[in-house]
Amino acid sequence: MVFVLNTFGSLLLFAALFAAAIYVFARVRSDYLTFGKLSRPIAVLQTGYFFIYALCSYAFLDSRLSQIETRGFLFPLAIILMVIGFLAIIFSMPFLGRRSFGQETGSLHTSGLYRCSRNPQLVGGFLFMVGYALLWPAWKGALWASLWLVISYLMVRGEEEHLTRVFGDEYRDYCQRTPRFIGIPKKSNRNPA
Repeated sequence: MVFVLNTFGSLLLFAALFAAAIYVFARVRSDYLTFGKLSRPIAVLQTGYFFIYALCSYAFLDSRLSQIETRGFLFPLAIILMVIGFLAIIFSMPFLGRRSFGQETGSLHTSGLYRCSRNPQLVGGFLFMVGYALLWPAWKGALWASLWLVISYLMVRGEEEHLTRVFGDEYRDYCQRTPRFIGIPKKSNRNPA
């Protein structure tokens, strides 16, 4: 069964997901400010939001496998983006552990993929979403994938404030040399002691 929304429905769902993201990540930010970590209900709320966002792909995309066009350059590009995105997620998430649910801070992880991006799991997620949307190219898929950029920004903004409070200069130095999402790392300005 395919449940692809019409134009009005797609715009309405986009607006609802956008508004929900603002609400969810305001609550996340509030928990970080109040408790120094996420409370269990807000961690569940955040996880639930990501789950609902992923499920909404069925409303934005014609997800029937029979509708994938395998000729042309978009299909291999989609597969490449999905594989790279999946690998970025797989190789970055194990370093987070419970930190990815805001339950504990631990130490600042700055090696591996975290040398090129402070949020490689979000970059990987975006690459995967774009690749997935390219399997059924349409403006609605672009709308759905673009929402990931908003979600990522809202999520990272609160986390960065929290990490600055927890790690201070160590995190500020990391931010100076490592891009928020993707880019070429800079050399540290600090002299090793």
